[in-house]
Amino acid sequence: MTRTPNLSWRHYLRDRRASSAVEFALVITIFVVFLFGIIDFSRAFWEWNRAAKATQEGARFAIVNDPVAAGLANFDGLAFGGAGASVPLASINPNPVICDSNNCNGYGYDSAAHAAILNRVAQFYPRATEAGVEVVVEYEHVGLGFIGNPFGPDIAPAVTVKLQGLQFPFITPGLNGIANLTMPEFAATITAEDLEN
Repeated sequence: MTRTPNLSWRHYLRDRRASSAVEFALVITIFVVFLFGIIDFSRAFWEWNRAAKATQEGARFAIVNDPVAAGLANFDGLAFGGAGASVPLASINPNPVICDSNNCNGYGYDSAAHAAILNRVAQFYPRATEAGVEVVVEYEHVGLGFIGNPFGPDIAPAVTVKLQGLQFPFITPGLNGIANLTMPEFAATITAEDLEN
């Protein structure tokens, strides 16, 4: 007579075979997610540093090249006082002059100058040319310069280059394609004492 095995639920509760495989599956899942999280956040810090460096290089480039707000290149402050005096802050309106990839809010727009700054930023951070990413250049009169400057414009604005609209794509399984981290605006400012005509 053949004996039938006891297949009651109590039997399955006491059965410990393959428990190591189940434990391994649970632990390896957590480990892999943790590992990809470390990789993702390391990539995020790398992207952060590259974007910050790119804006610094963009600002350095912007102060020694033609301004995007073309009218600032030959700004004459004689209407605001005598030669050698400081140009009043109120003489620049609006202040700051903000230029994006399409136009400036004052003093004309030089698309070639903006493209040159964008290309400089993209040399250090290629994602600056992606759709939705904007390189913004601001010229803010901070009181530097003097009326009647024979070597350039009468103002030496602070030039700020900003990188806006960056999204960080995750590679962690389950997050890639679903979630993106919106990165903060990156900006660098340098005084444009060397703006060319």
